[in-house]
Amino acid sequence: MQNINKKTRAVVLGGGGVTGIAWEIGIIAALLQERINLADADVIIGTSAGSFVGSSLASSYNMRKLYESQLIQNASEVNVSVSSELMMLWTQAFQYGKDNKKEIGKMFGDIAKKYPTKVSIEERKLVVESRLITTIWPSTLKVTAIDAKTGNLHVLDKNSGTTLINAVNASGAVSGLWPLVNFNGIDWIDGGMVSSTNAHLADSYDKVVILSPMPQKYGLVPSVEEDVAEMQKSSSVSLIVPNKDSILAIGKNPYDPTHTAASAKAGFNQGIKEAEAIYEIWA
Repeated sequence: MQNINKKTRAVVLGGGGVTGIAWEIGIIAALLQERINLADADVIIGTSAGSFVGSSLASSYNMRKLYESQLIQNASEVNVSVSSELMMLWTQAFQYGKDNKKEIGKMFGDIAKKYPTKVSIEERKLVVESRLITTIWPSTLKVTAIDAKTGNLHVLDKNSGTTLINAVNASGAVSGLWPLVNFNGIDWIDGGMVSSTNAHLADSYDKVVILSPMPQKYGLVPSVEEDVAEMQKSSSVSLIVPNKDSILAIGKNPYDPTHTAASAKAGFNQGIKEAEAIYEIWA
């Protein structure tokens, strides 16, 4: 039975490319303007794009300032897109893996090893460093990454024996787009390749706010909506996904940095509209 006297709070930030980063920052900045500070969470769980946003939020950085930075395109970003060949390989991973998350993760690991990326390890590291406002692990931050060999999802924190740069780099290492990241003797890929949000990781918390730029269901893996439905049996959970205006601003390619400003603005406007419902969860 849930302890009704316990009021633990979690924020879950999902993956969604560079536009997902901007959209989440816009949402968070808008909520802050409406006196809802998600940085007060007991834990902030970031996957891929969410790991970058989470590192800023968990460090209590000025999210309004971070929002304003999204309105100017980051010159270090690299514009990439998913080819039809790569998309076919991703689709096959879900088809063959069915509902076995570990097997799907292993297939994505194989894709990352065999499919050559156009971006070097050095170029990718520059992108990662340009997105971070700190290199110090915040105590409330956890980020996800997948072991490319075993397919297991890992939750990394300040006690995981690696740097924040390594961890967020791994969390966002999209198979076939960005290079594998190696540390602690493991090759890592994006923590959101199997589940874009990993919302279930917050199922032990009483109050949960989830931002999911990519809520689509893939194969037989539970969607974020399905995870939330299960979590709501014992917790108060609020899920924010892009509305029509945000979907239009984000565009068809979430890895296109020319859409960051529009995505941030759309997220901010959506955040203002979502504030009342979030307050009911968070207060």
